[in-house]
Amino acid sequence: MSTPASRQRADRLIGLDLARFLALIGMMATHVWAFDIATGGHTPITEVLSGKAAALFAVLAGIGIVLTSRRDLAAGSPAAARLNLFGRGFALLVLGLTLGVLPGGIYVIIAYYGVTFWLAIPAVTWRPRTLLIVAAAWAVVWPICSQALRVPLSGVDSPEIGSASWFDVAGGGFARGLLLTGVYPALTWIVYVLVGMAVGRLLMDARANGTLRRFALRLATIGLVVAIAADRLAALLLGPVGGVQGIARAWTGGLEPDPTTITAVEDALAEGMYGTSPTESFWWLVARAPHSGTTLDLVFTIGIAALVIGLCLALGTVLNRGWSLALLPATGAGAAPLTVYSAHVFMASVGALIAAIAGTYADTAWLISSPQLWLIHVAGALLLGWLIALTKRRGPLEALVHAAGRALTVAANRPVRTPATMTPVPVPHGTPDVR
Repeated sequence: MSTPASRQRADRLIGLDLARFLALIGMMATHVWAFDIATGGHTPITEVLSGKAAALFAVLAGIGIVLTSRRDLAAGSPAAARLNLFGRGFALLVLGLTLGVLPGGIYVIIAYYGVTFWLAIPAVTWRPRTLLIVAAAWAVVWPICSQALRVPLSGVDSPEIGSASWFDVAGGGFARGLLLTGVYPALTWIVYVLVGMAVGRLLMDARANGTLRRFALRLATIGLVVAIAADRLAALLLGPVGGVQGIARAWTGGLEPDPTTITAVEDALAEGMYGTSPTESFWWLVARAPHSGTTLDLVFTIGIAALVIGLCLALGTVLNRGWSLALLPATGAGAAPLTVYSAHVFMASVGALIAAIAGTYADTAWLISSPQLWLIHVAGALLLGWLIALTKRRGPLEALVHAAGRALTVAANRPVRTPATMTPVPVPHGTPDVR
């Protein structure tokens, strides 16, 4: 008799599912354990995970693009792979706009992912080297362009769009928000996806060559080195080189900043931004503040993502049958990240509604941010992951996105039937021919 673990799809990489699960519970922590109820300040867990969990999720999305397009590419149909990606992006956009309608304080990333998938369409056939070169160049050039483009928009709220929803579609800043001024601007986050696609291609090669563990450890090592280098470079540029002083002078109108202003700048750098860096000083571009979208922020979080993915892949190569079974709820959740993430957003919105309707703030604040709330969400993710794993099927939302992508591919590949090529329908004897 087969066990649930043995019934998992043989072609799945358990390490990727583990990495997705870590990304999910990391984002849950930044959503529902974001601040301390007693003090109102950020929790240490938020300071550790802010910006990193979402970046890990995005890099994994890039790997997922490679996995879902490989069949069409192997069949010699890059057009089908591009149509598949367009359909998947459209489904993500629709889902994200729907989740964005829900109340609560979570900035839903899904709609931005849909647009990022569209931006990745030209890169479906690129080699790993090309993907990495373009990602590196864009990570350097785009933050500068983004800040320059946003200078004339100083009167626009930052972020211009948080959780993109159907209510935003008719607004004048909808497309601009998704691409440039939102919480997860697609033109910034495409860097993560391109890097993920490069990792995915290298990963598939390593798996085919039987060098998966070596690749995983090398990826983790490179990620660690890159993250440390980005962190130290940011510290050098902000400290001895004068970045913090430069930002503080911009705040004081060019005057020598006092210690209070310096502290305020340092606090802002630690707390992070909302998708973009401020525009009053180009010194912001040398920071690595969470969710600032600067070059060093991108490089640092990519390094962390590579470290986590590499370690999870390496772990997946040594897990025996017993450990695979024990981790089934976690890997099941990681195999259905869209379903689990959406359920988490829905649960958080229900908690926010209950907190708004019932009792005083002291009684209900834990429903908005608390460690016990995070544990409830993690438990829900594990339960949902276990149930999905038992079905041996995709998660429901993963199936929906898959169907959206394949629908376009099938429609494009369906042969066009003309009268000259249509086979005549046989007419039974005695039946009037009304053709």
